[in-house]
Amino acid sequence: MKNKKLLILLLAGIPWLVLIGMIVNAYLPIFTGRSYLLPVEARDPRDFFRGNYVALSYEFSRIELDKIVHDLMPEKEYRFGDSLYLQFRADRGGALTLTKLSTERMKSPAVFLKATPQHSFRPADKIVELTAGLESFFAPPADALAWEDALRQGRVFARVSIDHSGNARLTGLELREPAKKNPNGEEDN
Repeated sequence: MKNKKLLILLLAGIPWLVLIGMIVNAYLPIFTGRSYLLPVEARDPRDFFRGNYVALSYEFSRIELDKIVHDLMPEKEYRFGDSLYLQFRADRGGALTLTKLSTERMKSPAVFLKATPQHSFRPADKIVELTAGLESFFAPPADALAWEDALRQGRVFARVSIDHSGNARLTGLELREPAKKNPNGEEDN
């Protein structure tokens, strides 16, 4: 009888433990990662099917393969769920610029982000659309129009926390002026 009660409690507790584990795993990049800024590209910012969520797009959301360094195998088909890694260069202000697309996880000093294809592609397709789970943000209704204007002006940056494995979580949006190029072609801050 005592073992039966213990078994029932254990079986009732397993779903709760799994749920708690999923929540902790989702928040780990926030607590263990470093904070960076990703420039958000102009796009229709409101997602009408999900209410006040702002749909976000980044430079890695749609990549032209002939304009970036990559190590994709030409004959392989990459599918949704495959892990690809994006390497970035961070400027003095913490803003990231994409430098490489790789099939292998980078060494830890590099800033890299784990992403997955939005749909199947082959490198011969020349265009890759990736997702990293950073593509939507809840915005209060009163702020929606201000975010829309700022997105059109290129002033919105996503504050993301990226951990040592390339997992990332969106922690907020910030308004900033876009980086200006100096005469040497480098970004000033």
